[in-house]
Amino acid sequence: MGAERAKSADADPPASAVAPVTATPTTDTPADIPGPTVARLATYLHVLRSFSRRGILLASSGELATAAGVNPAILRKDLSYVGANGVRGVGYDVGRLTARISMTLHTDSIHTVALAGAGSLGRALLSHAGFGRGFRVVAMFDADPALTGTVLESGGPQVAPLTDIATVCARAVPTVEIAVIATADDDARRAFDAFVAAGVRQVLNVTPVSLPAESDVVVRQVDLALELQVLAFQASRGSRDDVKEPRGTKPARGHQGNAMGEETVTA
Repeated sequence: MGAERAKSADADPPASAVAPVTATPTTDTPADIPGPTVARLATYLHVLRSFSRRGILLASSGELATAAGVNPAILRKDLSYVGANGVRGVGYDVGRLTARISMTLHTDSIHTVALAGAGSLGRALLSHAGFGRGFRVVAMFDADPALTGTVLESGGPQVAPLTDIATVCARAVPTVEIAVIATADDDARRAFDAFVAAGVRQVLNVTPVSLPAESDVVVRQVDLALELQVLAFQASRGSRDDVKEPRGTKPARGHQGNAMGEETVTA
């Protein structure tokens, strides 16, 4: 796919030949949208931004679905939650759809993040492009005294001891909205308890440690080792000659069937 597409039966016309794509206002809030749809909307946003960087102004539902690894019917259903309606044979205006999903997911504003764990994994998370899209790390913590007082990136916060999580988060302005736990396994529970005590209610846990259920805390668990195990199983399955996909079916793509990012909502 490129900015200019070869003509085909379902190819989209150039932007100059297309009437503006209208989007019906929606009263849905993120709380009204199913969790799996919210996760897929985040994927669509990533895809749309990559399209924009490549100069693509219009994209059909099929092209978006292929890039996101979902069925086009699922994509169209998901986009209906944000009031985005494409035009048959034309597709979606990439810029407008990006803005609409951004507003729905609140990525058009800056969200504050506290990161526990300044080791290799924590540094990778800090430098990941995702933290440049609506997220700002305002506090960092680590159990290693050698890291205390250091700054890992220009303009970033100084690393504080894990024992200071509750104190630092309690006085942070603006308030810490999301905590990321990337500590050593032995420190994960302690960091989690401290974040909860400080009033943080959204937690991303990238350690394999199972965190306890709290009445009003949402924990999103990402176990990288588990994901590698799932992929290894799929790889071994695909190498067996006696394992074939049923006729008429397609292998899962992208985020379908992916255990990564399974959400535990405690109530």
